[in-house]
Amino acid sequence: MKITVALLTLLIVSVSSFAVVRTVSNDPNNPAQYNTVQAALNASNHGDTIYVNGSQFYYPDFQINRRVVLIGAGYNVSNQLNLATQVGSISLFKDNGVNDASGTVIMGFFVNCRVVLAGSSLAVTNVRLTRNFIGNGCSPGVFLGTVSNWTIYNNILRGVGLDGASTNIIIQNNIFLSSVSGGNQSSVIVDHNVFQGNGVGISNMRFATITNNIFVRTGGNCIDAGTQFNTFNNNLSILSTVGPTAPMNSFLGGPNSGAGNLVTVDPLFENVSNFDNYNATFNYRLKSGSTARNASTDGTDLGIYGGSYPFPSGGAPGGGYDTSPLPPIPQITSLNVLNSSLQPGAQLQVNVQAQINN
Repeated sequence: MKITVALLTLLIVSVSSFAVVRTVSNDPNNPAQYNTVQAALNASNHGDTIYVNGSQFYYPDFQINRRVVLIGAGYNVSNQLNLATQVGSISLFKDNGVNDASGTVIMGFFVNCRVVLAGSSLAVTNVRLTRNFIGNGCSPGVFLGTVSNWTIYNNILRGVGLDGASTNIIIQNNIFLSSVSGGNQSSVIVDHNVFQGNGVGISNMRFATITNNIFVRTGGNCIDAGTQFNTFNNNLSILSTVGPTAPMNSFLGGPNSGAGNLVTVDPLFENVSNFDNYNATFNYRLKSGSTARNASTDGTDLGIYGGSYPFPSGGAPGGGYDTSPLPPIPQITSLNVLNSSLQPGAQLQVNVQAQINN
């Protein structure tokens, strides 16, 4: 309980501009105001902030029907407790009444399955997903219906599935373990991501702008035959075969256009030993001799460390937390009670270390 109080003191000061701050923990040894996220959501109004403690237990799935800022402890946590905020799936909902998850921000969660719209939901807009691990056991990890103005950045993702009517979708600076699929709008942007794995990186996408990505796939293609009428600029493929449509060694196969793409080029990551799988100890920065350095359309590096949302670090490269940034708020990293025993009226001595995770 002492850790919870100390943590909340920092957090509440940092977000005093929000209407109400609510706290959630399902750990009986570290209680909070609510023990499920759904209970906290049911008590919330538009604009509230909900902090969900890390725990050794999974939280039950929950549905968001208010505009909230939802902040977990992180998906791979480097502090003293080393407890992630874990959930199976998160759904968002909107109806013709007061229920509307539009404007929600979700960060700091390990989502084992996916983030998805609830079955009967209307279009939920203006959602931001950042600093999450989504889709460990499901693909795609994010599945969007007819939505608009979603920004998905600085996540580890199994994949993103778009509806043909999804508009103004920005997918930037993520590490993908599978693909981005679907979409039929020119307002979709896929930029500065890293695509790993064995299979297709971009699938059945049309009219999108796809730029500055690194595809390090060990098999399959970067794009499939259903990926048409897109603009591909300054992407890199480590493989010689990019797609199934002639010319197969080009991102411009079929009715796609663009320029500045690199094919059969090793990006020369500092340390990524397995292109089929993500590992938290990998270092996706580029070596000094990499062709991908300063090669993007904006003059920055290709991949997750260039562009508008350079991937933040959660720890020293190679140490297991570099690609696991915590939410950008003050957090307690260690707490040590110095008194081995305490007499009535004596002063409690506590050593607290904290950091701001920009």
